[in-house]
Amino acid sequence: MTSPKADIRTINIDALKEGMFVVSITSQTGKTSIAQSGRITQAKQVTVLKNKGVKVVNVDWSRSVFAEQDSDQKSTEISSSSSKPKKRSGESEKQAAKKLFNEAKSLQTKYFKQLQQGEPIDIEPMEKAAEGLIDSLENQSNAMLCLAKIRAKDKYLMEHSLNVGMLLAYFGRSLGMNRTKQKQLLMGGMLHDIGKINTPDEILHKPGRLTDDEFVIMREHVVHSHNILKEQEGISKIMLEIASNHHERLDGLGYPNQLKGDELSAYTRMANIVDCYDALTADRVYKSGMPPTAAFRILLSGVGTQFDKALVEKFIRCMGVYPVGTLVKLKSGKLGVVVERNELKPLQPVIKQVFNTLTNTHTEVKLVDLSKYAHEEIESAVSARDYGISLDRYLSE
Repeated sequence: MTSPKADIRTINIDALKEGMFVVSITSQTGKTSIAQSGRITQAKQVTVLKNKGVKVVNVDWSRSVFAEQDSDQKSTEISSSSSKPKKRSGESEKQAAKKLFNEAKSLQTKYFKQLQQGEPIDIEPMEKAAEGLIDSLENQSNAMLCLAKIRAKDKYLMEHSLNVGMLLAYFGRSLGMNRTKQKQLLMGGMLHDIGKINTPDEILHKPGRLTDDEFVIMREHVVHSHNILKEQEGISKIMLEIASNHHERLDGLGYPNQLKGDELSAYTRMANIVDCYDALTADRVYKSGMPPTAAFRILLSGVGTQFDKALVEKFIRCMGVYPVGTLVKLKSGKLGVVVERNELKPLQPVIKQVFNTLTNTHTEVKLVDLSKYAHEEIESAVSARDYGISLDRYLSE
């Protein structure tokens, strides 16, 4: 898919509005740098930039969301116009994101079946889907991360692969990687476990610890992934590397090739972290996923041996203290599902209040911005299973 030609315009910070796509800073009083380009979706993002001394930014008009665009305005003009760019309603963007997410899942299922039957795959539809998913991660990241948390416990392989791809692209964007690399990360994640189509079902879906012999067979899925993808047209080096090396470790104790240290590229190290995180937090037929905060602790315990320390820290920062989809317990005894991060106050996200532990009853669903309620504080992240709560119904609304 061909991206529209960039139309860079220089905008005064006071004229920066929701819907504009910021690509860089051109004037500031401090040393702030934009870690990633992206669309302004909330007024508080502009406030953050102002507080950091940003005066003027470059905006890509071609990627800004407007109902109408003034094609006559010069790209180098510093605009102080009071006209506010119009964007699609949040609800319509969420619906579009949901549709795109479901289409990507269907496409992935189709690829797995084709490869299982020994048929080649056409990578072009995946490239188009990846473009759309990256747009949605820019415009509706909270909605997309909510969708990524919704799991059909009997479809782990498909959903794990798509979620790894989404999280890799989201992580890459937070690291400032360009759109092309984000797309390759996303596609690499979607296909990274494709070799499991050759793993016997009784091992792949075994509800318990594998024997040593079974684990040897399970580990072969990485080699299968490499061999399958290297024969397909349109598979990039980054995509193949993610599939081939996501189980390698810094200390050389990973598989299949016992790579270590500098032999592991940044993409391999990122995939190693994201694959593990998603596996830990995913619900399976035979077990519930752990809260993200518990998964973060496991990642941190493996830095220096399995995981890259700097990248683990950046991944946690990228996801937030309480990632979207986390069930949290408030000091008042109420439970809520995190549906939106708060960049200014990470300990005070927006939640959907759903349960009262004092009365052990479900409550009327209520959207609560914790930054506006001084008496409500998060006590801890908790497991939905412990309270008999299905998060899917709240994340899909």
